[in-house]
Amino acid sequence: MDDLNMHIDPGPSAAHQMHRMKLDPARTEAVLISHCHPDHYTDAEVMIEGMSRGGLKKRGTLLASRSVLEGHQLHGPAVSKYHRSLLNRIEMAEVGGEVKLNDMRIRFTPTKHSDPTGVGFAMETREGLVSYVSDTELDHQVLKHQEGSRILILPLTRPWGARIPNHLCTEDALEMVKEIRPEMAILNHFGAKIIHAGAEKQAAIIEKETGVRTLAAEDLMTVQLGKIIRVRRN
Repeated sequence: MDDLNMHIDPGPSAAHQMHRMKLDPARTEAVLISHCHPDHYTDAEVMIEGMSRGGLKKRGTLLASRSVLEGHQLHGPAVSKYHRSLLNRIEMAEVGGEVKLNDMRIRFTPTKHSDPTGVGFAMETREGLVSYVSDTELDHQVLKHQEGSRILILPLTRPWGARIPNHLCTEDALEMVKEIRPEMAILNHFGAKIIHAGAEKQAAIIEKETGVRTLAAEDLMTVQLGKIIRVRRN
């Protein structure tokens, strides 16, 4: 986005997926980690090695929650001192804070999750606001910080009628889309029950009830944000 190559929450196989998409990790300029659970940070150090060209060049930015950088209660830390030494810039992502990367302003938004230091990322691009919510329960404060989003990226862990603490189920995601009314909602972070119930079916329920175009994310899917939002599936 905005000519800035970022990798958000590089979990298991992130490096492999980049290879499949023919993306060079050495061109990554920033790694963002929302909270300290392994499905969000497992490949973070691999991404940092790639970004710094195997540690040969001090380079790149890391934006991460307190738990990832320092550890908090039962969580973290998740990035070694060695890998931190390879970076040009490290910023702790805390709710209410913000940073600028090139011309993009990134705000750190609240979540309600088992890692209490977790954040979402609201990215103010030249083409409008893209909100990456990260793992959370449905909560008024979370909703409020996504207002004005053109693209809303929601972590859908459970299907309709199968709510669990700290995560969104389909009816929660529907409520968020209905309240925020983005141009497009993209669902990711599917739990096993979503896979069995059908991620596309959950997206169709939300789209039918809200009128907002809603997609279930797929490997290798690309989204181009312009006056029109274009999606390509491989």
